[in-house]
Amino acid sequence: MRVGIVGINSTNLLNNRYKLHSKVSAPNMVFRGIFGSPDVSEKFRYGLEALDEHSLLVVTSNEEIADMILSQNSDKIDTPILKKYTLNVEKKDLKNKITLDSDFVIFKKQDKFFIMGVGNLFPLTVQRPKEDFDSDKHQFKAGLVKELRAGEEIRTGELLWGEKPKFVFNPPYKYNPSNAEKYLKVKSITNLKEFNKRTVTSLCTETNTSDDKKVFTFADIGGLDEAIATLKKYVVRPINYPKVFENIRLNKGILLWGPPRCGKTLLGKALAYETGAKYREFNANEFKSAQVGASEASIRDVFQKAVADAPSITFIDEFDSIAKTRDGSSNARFDDPIVNQFLGCMSDLEKNKAPAFIVAATNMKNLIDPALLASGRFGLHIEIPMPNLEGLKQIFKIHSKNQPLFGDVSVDKLVTAMFENKFNGADVAEMITDAFFNAIERLGLHEKMDARTFGFEDLKKILISKADFEKALERLAKQKL
Repeated sequence: MRVGIVGINSTNLLNNRYKLHSKVSAPNMVFRGIFGSPDVSEKFRYGLEALDEHSLLVVTSNEEIADMILSQNSDKIDTPILKKYTLNVEKKDLKNKITLDSDFVIFKKQDKFFIMGVGNLFPLTVQRPKEDFDSDKHQFKAGLVKELRAGEEIRTGELLWGEKPKFVFNPPYKYNPSNAEKYLKVKSITNLKEFNKRTVTSLCTETNTSDDKKVFTFADIGGLDEAIATLKKYVVRPINYPKVFENIRLNKGILLWGPPRCGKTLLGKALAYETGAKYREFNANEFKSAQVGASEASIRDVFQKAVADAPSITFIDEFDSIAKTRDGSSNARFDDPIVNQFLGCMSDLEKNKAPAFIVAATNMKNLIDPALLASGRFGLHIEIPMPNLEGLKQIFKIHSKNQPLFGDVSVDKLVTAMFENKFNGADVAEMITDAFFNAIERLGLHEKMDARTFGFEDLKKILISKADFEKALERLAKQKL
């Protein structure tokens, strides 16, 4: 990872550059320091030309590390950042196959350029031009040296310095973001709320903006193979191949039933993704209203939108709270009109050719009015049971796939313990999260985080051990008693 001597061409011209401390029009002189590939040099120039007061350029050989350090120091950049350009530099792109040991960020405030080091190994500095520049060694005998973790202004003719000289800075002579948009990796935020955070954290590799939504697919769901197969048969294929099923009466009302926290809501979201259908999600209690006729009107509105947006998936959770059996009791005057409205809407939906599906979920199927469970209404009943051993194993693998596990972790023993303690899918996810926190605590990293000295090397140390899982499992098992 150590950088070798970087050759800088045109010694006399460089020497004059330092002494004059003024802009030089010689093309691409700034790029004759560290970059060996003309293609990368051009891309670097494109990145500089694209900079305005709301963007920054990251030059890195390891985007993950650079983004992590950039996130940790984002408060040092006191100008709102809306766009990040990233130039990924590989070893083959550098002169003499050296390594880019000090990754850096360049940003702009007014007409001034600032540079900040985001490398993992060596501090990044700027050396100021002095009369005693040694033109033979391309190094300074004297000059101000300052670490750039907090950001430092860099001016024309100044030398960017890692462990060895890198390049002489020469500002671009024009503003032109079009080439950078085409040839560099670009990430933007358009949300005003994110803009007002005045931070670059939301632009970094593993961080989502508030507009990002988690996408779920059937592959994200473990232990429900039979339910998924049923949904593919009766919903996914009819939506994806409408001509095949155009003369078939489809089951547009689907009831997912079973114990809580076993994946019913997740199935609804994944179903919408697998079909590309418009997805809406409601809690059944949202339909309740003290105003006469308002509940029925809101139900009609949901069905009308479902048809208008077809293909569509409308998910209604806690369905039993508004679909209880009509029994003529004192509550009937509140519950019965809602049940009657659902019956009418489902009957109309059955006659409509639009591929609009209503998916209802309940933990208590026995409470639902039998008329709603009949064919033509919610006629397709899919049980979502507690996961068995194999199901728990699938769920564990899904939720732990991006987690660093220590070698002493036995998945089979963990799964057996989870099964004995009647864990559902949500319990498995919670246990893995808790075990991760246990690992951080065991390694004493909380103190480093509090002192803001936590770094990439610490991140690499985090491995979830058998003891971390056992501690998490014990806590959750007690909660379930």
